Amino acid sequence: MTTSPPRLAPHDVIFWDLATTSGVYRHPLTSEELRLFEQRFPGHRGKRAIDAGCGTGDFTRHLYAAGMDVTGLDWSPFAITMARQATPCPLPYVVHDLSLGDPPGLIARSVDLVVCRQSLSLLADPAALLYRIRTNWLRPGGQLYLSEIRITDHEARTLRGGMTEPELDRLGDGWAHATRYDLTSQRAACVILRSPAS
Repeated sequence: MTTSPPRLAPHDVIFWDLATTSGVYRHPLTSEELRLFEQRFPGHRGKRAIDAGCGTGDFTRHLYAAGMDVTGLDWSPFAITMARQATPCPLPYVVHDLSLGDPPGLIARSVDLVVCRQSLSLLADPAALLYRIRTNWLRPGGQLYLSEIRITDHEARTLRGGMTEPELDRLGDGWAHATRYDLTSQRAACVILRSPAS
C-alpha cells in the first residue's frame, strides 16, 4: 500500500506567488536550452504534452508554437494568472499542486511528453511524482524532460531547489532509458527519461 506524499506547506505557494509578482526568476528559459531541446525532440506536432511546474508559461507557449496539444500546471495562482495574460490563445493553464496526485481530468497513459523544469526538486517527494508520470501519465515509450540546477552537497543544505550529482544520477531509476546533457549558459542539467514501451 502506498501513501500520498505530504502536501506542500502553504508558505511554499506564498513564496512562489511573491517570486512571480516581483519578477524574480532565478533560471529563465534560454535560447541554448530551447535549441538543444528541439534537437532532441523533433517532429512533435500534434502530440500531447504537460508542462508540470510551468510558472508563467514560457516553455508551455514554446510547446504550443511547435504544434503540441499542451497543458500548463503550476501551484502558484499568480503564476497561472500571468501565464494566461501572456498567452494570446486560450491555452489551458491549471492551478495544481504536483504533490497531491494527478491533475484533474488526466486520461491515464495519454501523454507523449512531460516537461518539468526546475520544479521536481522543490517537492517533498520527487520520486512519487516521477513514478506517477512514468506509470500513469505517459504513453508507452513517452518521454519526460527534466531541467534542474546542479548544486553541491554543501549548497543542498541551504538552497531551495536544485539537485546534487548523486540525485541527478538516480533520476533514471525505473525508466527504460535516460540521457543527460548540461547547459553552458547556466548551471543546469537536462535529463530525458523514456518510459517502458509497454
